[in-house]
Amino acid sequence: MKQVSLNYYKEARSVIVTILLLTLIFGFNDNKAVFILKNWIANLVNVALIVSLVLLFNIIGYKVAAKYLGTIIKLKIWNNQKFKEKLSLKSVDLFYSTPILAILIMIMSNGKIFFSSILTFTVEKIKLIGKGFPHIRDYDVALIVLAGMFFNFILMLLFKTTGIDLGVKISSWFILMNFLPFSELPGAKLFMGSRTLYFFSLIFFAVNILFLNILSIISAILLSVLFSSIFAVVYFYFFEYLTA
Repeated sequence: MKQVSLNYYKEARSVIVTILLLTLIFGFNDNKAVFILKNWIANLVNVALIVSLVLLFNIIGYKVAAKYLGTIIKLKIWNNQKFKEKLSLKSVDLFYSTPILAILIMIMSNGKIFFSSILTFTVEKIKLIGKGFPHIRDYDVALIVLAGMFFNFILMLLFKTTGIDLGVKISSWFILMNFLPFSELPGAKLFMGSRTLYFFSLIFFAVNILFLNILSIISAILLSVLFSSIFAVVYFYFFEYLTA
């Protein structure tokens, strides 16, 4: 019981820290010519609400996919060990290494670059129910990541249809940043699970984000399916099939 409570506490702490951090990252620069504290705080509140929704949809996607695959995931802040060692942050808890990195990127870019791939997860490798394979494969983990991104994509489309441009912006950055294939980040889990699926998904979401402000939602989706399918087939043939 104590272990379960500790796990819930760690997950809750990771989610709360991520919400606070993303709120600061996306709300730091309100793109106003003149800084007015009242307006900046009001913008920060709006950002916090949107960030909370984005993270909620992402987590729901993870949890639903994990349950369907018969496993359990545990949410956590990405522990950036190499960054901590490079800056000699020996006295800093590893938990805070990624938040420090995100804040440094925010300050150095004056709030123009939104490093939002902060929350990741670990997976119980043994399946709780029998579905063909006794263990969770890397491909299954990739599907969990993709489910989280897909839920974020649905939310982004809802923001688009309701005219909430800030929601579209935050969702777009969140999706694309989660494709970073580093260390324990979701993008790395997707890349290691299936490179073909990784590139298909990356092209699909990137093309959608690029054309959503130009074309209708349906047209953008159809175009992204076309581009991502062509790229995935070409990649699979030359880099997977011929080298097998």
